[in-house]
Amino acid sequence: MFHVKHTIIHTEISKESLTKLNSLLDIHQNQLTKYAEELMWWNTKVNLVSRDVSRETVIEHIRHSLLIHQYLYIEQAGTIIDTGTGGGLPGIPLAICFPDLNFVLNDIVSKKIMAVKQMAFKLGLKNVKTHTGSISEVPIEKEDLVITKHAFKIEDLVSFIEKTEWSRIVFLKGGEEVLKELDGVLSKLKINIIELDTVLRSDFYKGKAIVEVSKNHE
Repeated sequence: MFHVKHTIIHTEISKESLTKLNSLLDIHQNQLTKYAEELMWWNTKVNLVSRDVSRETVIEHIRHSLLIHQYLYIEQAGTIIDTGTGGGLPGIPLAICFPDLNFVLNDIVSKKIMAVKQMAFKLGLKNVKTHTGSISEVPIEKEDLVITKHAFKIEDLVSFIEKTEWSRIVFLKGGEEVLKELDGVLSKLKINIIELDTVLRSDFYKGKAIVEVSKNHE
């Protein structure tokens, strides 16, 4: 099989990013805590995260989701599209912390989107819209940002949205998975793998990374 030469770099999350993360958590603590409670309640009705998940782990999932904040372009995005959102991760925590930005939360499972709609309503999030169905049905413009948390392999998501004008995707996934997921991608990509477990030393972050994928126009 012909292998495309992608540009891949490895970096670490900065101390400045962690400082800003802690600031966001402090400023929006009440709403983020309310979201955690809503997510745990809905999880007893609809399978959104693991059935036996603890409150502490849900809080860690929220913190994990907010690590996307470090990209300056998030605040310049036309729309942030969270695909495979499940119970609203990472979209709802980001929508709480960035009320001036527009979000679309997408999932193929209608029950999950129903739960997400109700949570967004309870939280008063007027910057959140939803879409039930395949991500291939969602219009994506060049200025939009696509985000996803453990929902897709890179080659699959790139294939689903290849007919749109997408320019950047941020995955929350394992860093070791990346090279295995590029075999079917024929267009050249630029990939930045930000390892998290080298700085965030806990079992929750073991093997986890932020994977930034953009089109390589070189």
